[in-house]
Amino acid sequence: MQPESGSCGKKSQKTLFHFPFSSKMANIDKTVAKEQKFFYLIALTMVAILTIFGHVTVQYTLKDSLDDSHVINVAGRQRMLSQKLTKMALIASTQKDSIDYADFRASFRLWKQSYEGLKNGHLTLEKSYHVTNSKLIREKFAELDKVYLPMEKSLRHFDQHQVRYYDQAIDVILKNEKQFLTQMNNIVFQYDLEASERVNRVRSFEYLILFLTLLTLIVEAFMIFMPLINYVSDVILKITDSEKELQDINQKLTETNIELKATQEQLLKAGNEKYEILRKEDLVRSSALLEGQEEERKRLSRELHDGVGQMLTGIKLNAARLKGQEGDLKFRKAYEELHLLINETIESTRMASFNLMPPVLNDFGLTPALKILCEHAEKASGIHIEINAPQKAARMPQNIEINLYRIVQEALNNTIKHAQATSMFIDIETGKESVSLGIRDNGIGFKKEKQKKTRKSLIHNGLENMKTRTQLLDGSFKLYTGIGEGTTILIKLPLSAYAE
Repeated sequence: MQPESGSCGKKSQKTLFHFPFSSKMANIDKTVAKEQKFFYLIALTMVAILTIFGHVTVQYTLKDSLDDSHVINVAGRQRMLSQKLTKMALIASTQKDSIDYADFRASFRLWKQSYEGLKNGHLTLEKSYHVTNSKLIREKFAELDKVYLPMEKSLRHFDQHQVRYYDQAIDVILKNEKQFLTQMNNIVFQYDLEASERVNRVRSFEYLILFLTLLTLIVEAFMIFMPLINYVSDVILKITDSEKELQDINQKLTETNIELKATQEQLLKAGNEKYEILRKEDLVRSSALLEGQEEERKRLSRELHDGVGQMLTGIKLNAARLKGQEGDLKFRKAYEELHLLINETIESTRMASFNLMPPVLNDFGLTPALKILCEHAEKASGIHIEINAPQKAARMPQNIEINLYRIVQEALNNTIKHAQATSMFIDIETGKESVSLGIRDNGIGFKKEKQKKTRKSLIHNGLENMKTRTQLLDGSFKLYTGIGEGTTILIKLPLSAYAE
């Protein structure tokens, strides 16, 4: 638990001390806000409207200016194209096939398309452009048609390669070409003049918006910000006068918080000590429970081996006497079934006795006992089990060998029942000061969060049982798993801590 000094300090501030100055400040705030709110909103609205209107106007003008510049460029290009077409037509009329007709056709179509687009007010080339034609420009185009149409008709003869009309067509082209250049040049100048006039109008309008915006800001400064500055100055003066009172209050709050922090530290220390005591008590109970389980397993193993096992052996010997007696086929069949049942019962009793407390663990150590356990589990489950353990290692303390054996036994049971694995690997490494145990399978794995939520008691939960055995021996327990990733358990135990 962490001390909540901040919240305690705030509560003390509200209940122990009174601030008449805060109440006065709140009243002043309301009065000033009410007086200035109307003017402030009007000023902000005016600035916003002027700014947005100016921005939209400038953007729209820039778009039109881009179109105007392209229109002027296309109009100027008409003069170059007319000169090019006239030159190529003249060469074709004298030297026939000495020109590139593909180039002539492309230039003729561009010249014709540009002229019609400029005249109609909608120019479409690589993209569409809006053409602003004033009344004067429309009149100039109407006058230019008198020159353009004869030229267009004559140039069409060259475009269609009608050689018999070349001489007549070239006379018409040369007659009108100079006048076309002159009138087209006038149209270009008119386009440029009108575009400049539009830009100048927008510039004047922008200056007007700038003037109105500055005027609004000046009015806002004198009617809103100046009163606010005076108000802030008054507040700062009152805050300065109240500084001594606030310092005294802060000092008292600091002392209170120190006392609260000391109290909370004591509570935290007491809580930690109580938790540690409960944890140790839990470990003691777990240790006693596991020791009781081991003692009970030893007793049951001896009773199964010495009691039930001997009685079953006696039954088998007595039943063997029936084999020599004569009998019909039904009798012999019943005897064979009885003999098989007695053998299976004896084998099951031996296996149960071995699982409860294998004698080989006490007599020969951990590695032989684990090999026998894995062989039995492999035969019973069909899972391939490999064990890698030292063959001639020194014996470990008995409690460590028993707990390691039980951990492997728990892991085998969990893998067989839940993992759906096809193989399992067990590795044991012993050193001078510790022993390490690794258990891994290729099963379906599981989510550790889900396992924590559905955790059962110590007796029924294999993982918790393994963790508890590891903790009782001052060891470390690590679990790695995930859906579809198998399960790996790593355990490391000190050899000196619980040596007998």
